[in-house]
Amino acid sequence: MPLLMLCTPIACASLLSKFGIPGYANLGIGIALPLMMLVLAFGMINDCVRIEPKRLGFYCITLSVLILPQLLQAGTFSLNSLMMLALLHLPYVLVVMRGDELAPKVLTFFLHIAKLLAVLGIAQYFLQPFIDKAFLYPIDNLIPQDFVVQGFNAQGTINYNSTQIRATGMFMLEPSFLSQYLAVAIIAESVTTRRLWPLGLYALGIIASHAGTGMLILLICMPFVVLFHRRWDLLALGVLGVAGLFAFGELLNLDFIANRAGEFDDPNSSGFARFVGGFYMFDQMLWPDFKRALFGYGAGAFMDYAHLFNIEVADMPMTKMMFEFGLVGAFTYFAFIATSLFASPLPRMLSVAIALTFLLNGMYVPFSHGLAMGLLVLTSTRKVQTVTATVLKTRAARV
Repeated sequence: MPLLMLCTPIACASLLSKFGIPGYANLGIGIALPLMMLVLAFGMINDCVRIEPKRLGFYCITLSVLILPQLLQAGTFSLNSLMMLALLHLPYVLVVMRGDELAPKVLTFFLHIAKLLAVLGIAQYFLQPFIDKAFLYPIDNLIPQDFVVQGFNAQGTINYNSTQIRATGMFMLEPSFLSQYLAVAIIAESVTTRRLWPLGLYALGIIASHAGTGMLILLICMPFVVLFHRRWDLLALGVLGVAGLFAFGELLNLDFIANRAGEFDDPNSSGFARFVGGFYMFDQMLWPDFKRALFGYGAGAFMDYAHLFNIEVADMPMTKMMFEFGLVGAFTYFAFIATSLFASPLPRMLSVAIALTFLLNGMYVPFSHGLAMGLLVLTSTRKVQTVTATVLKTRAARV
């Protein structure tokens, strides 16, 4: 039963993420988050899940910091937005009984899914000239749309002039989630084993997704993995990989890498909207007003103001929290998240990689929350260093 509590969030973030609730799927609401909540509630009833007192206290402090300014300052705010925020993060105060001991098994389950998604993603990409795309993307095309989560770029082409569709591994909501999942898998594999063939499989899956967010995670994390874990072999492998990209880039349509890098300067691109546009919004509406800079415009206010700008601004966690709750609220919220993610017995670099997924996706998307809960939050323990050593020895013994 405890293992089921840990594996369910990971399955919800991957294999079950596309499946929606009839009547709500068109709003982007799937079964993932409700299923995670139900399983954890069942675990509490059966005494498999308990409350972590210190994290509960931090959770209450965080909610107080977010809610009190809303009540004390004049203006309107969304009560529904506050309630959704509180409910979504309620599982972060929980831990699974013996979760620290089960961490190696959960990590193995996570990596098994990564291999499956990578193989499916590679097949999706390279079999498109030979197999009808409806069969390569069966959930999107063969299942009634009332049962499939809408609002995501599930079958996006690699560029505007191409008919080649980017890989999703069949189960992921869109290519960016596949690339991020496989990037986290590369980090996890690199810090727990010395096997190289899975890294190549995951990397090819990321290439098939043609999404830049997974590459961004690797670009930030892998130098630290090489340095702190003495993985000099990965440095050599990375050089060979880059050489391979130059050699076969045209064949694999890898010009998207250069295009993605240029998005930060293009106001019409998704990269600009997600990572740059918010700072222009802050310059005009947040920083000039000291009170707003400290406490924000109120819960749910972001979408009411975003359309007033000539540039696109995406509803990203950092942008949303800063604009709605100001510096005080955003700092407290992200401190709570960091405390939850870095209490796991698993290696720190895995926590860093999953923390990055929080900054790359919408706040209410189940992907990051599923990975965080299954691998990090619910396996928390105070014996971090001891259990981490056990995890590494267990994984190494299987190689």
